[in-house]
Amino acid sequence: MKRLILASLLAATASSARADDDAVRDANRQDVRCILGMSVMARNETYKQWGTFGVFFYSGRIEGRDPGFSLSDAVKREVKLMRADEYNGEIKRCSDLLADRSRAYEAMKPPAPRGTGR
Repeated sequence: MKRLILASLLAATASSARADDDAVRDANRQDVRCILGMSVMARNETYKQWGTFGVFFYSGRIEGRDPGFSLSDAVKREVKLMRADEYNGEIKRCSDLLADRSRAYEAMKPPAPRGTGR
């Protein structure tokens, strides 16, 4: 009976680890797609700053989630898989998320002291 319980626990742990690995892999892939979209956006002078900010933001998310992840290999792989007609949707998705995060960071700023600028 103890062996059966131990075997069940080991199987559950392995399943959970695989699910965690899949979740990290999927999240990394989505962020790599954002990096590609944001880098395209950064080529446009009007959106250069926002696109560059996005590249650093999504790169940082990957590094924080999965230290040692080979971003260059993932970018090379994903650029071959991502179709031209997917870029606009990815840019919108990623830019919207980036805007949400940016607003959240802005909301954390303390209010300006009274009398500032007078």
